[in-house]
Amino acid sequence: MKPDALDAAARLLAEARRHGPTPDALPASCHPATLDDAHAIQAATALLLRESVAGWKVGATPDGRLARGAIFASRLLHGDARLRAASVPLLGVECEIGFRFDRALPPRAHVYTYDEVAAAVTAFPGIEIVDSRFRGYPNAPPLDRIADCMSNGAYIAGAPRADWRDFDLETLDAELAIDGHTIQRRIGGHPTKDPLLPAVALVNDLRVGEGVAAGRIVTTSGKGLTGKVVL
Repeated sequence: MKPDALDAAARLLAEARRHGPTPDALPASCHPATLDDAHAIQAATALLLRESVAGWKVGATPDGRLARGAIFASRLLHGDARLRAASVPLLGVECEIGFRFDRALPPRAHVYTYDEVAAAVTAFPGIEIVDSRFRGYPNAPPLDRIADCMSNGAYIAGAPRADWRDFDLETLDAELAIDGHTIQRRIGGHPTKDPLLPAVALVNDLRVGEGVAAGRIVTTSGKGLTGKVVL
């Protein structure tokens, strides 16, 4: 992707974050052609907004590649958090399992094993707030949505569980409730069954670049519990 096209896409997404969703999709002149393009647009958008990346949401593309969406530090909340509805107008919510990296997993030539990643993280429950900078969501092209940080609006991290290894993460009982009313309830629900597997894939995707710093998080988004807040 040419630098001027990359900059144009990032500027459109940054402006949409400041002033609300406007385009239906990125113009053809700055549309990402590859997954790497989409990831590069995310990084350029963060620079324009002077945001740091606190973590990522991850998911698989139809061809089996790992897509990641940056979670900006200003949109990472903790515990009993409050968020203005006007700042995330799509108002989508998803119950997810996240992982905090307690120690860094730096760049290296050989792959990180499942056990190495498991030893470096602590699991926690989380709620992703889904939002989009595109008026036409979800009809925007998939690569455009990935460029838009995979439609992340915010993320609320619950308390880390030091005993998380005692749980079978494939069969957790999860419930999504709003104002005391159950919206959905499900046993498990992640498409890989084991939500740590995408975290391992992320670590190995980043080991050939920046690596993963201590304190970053990853949320393993997938076909979990979803809903829409109605005010």
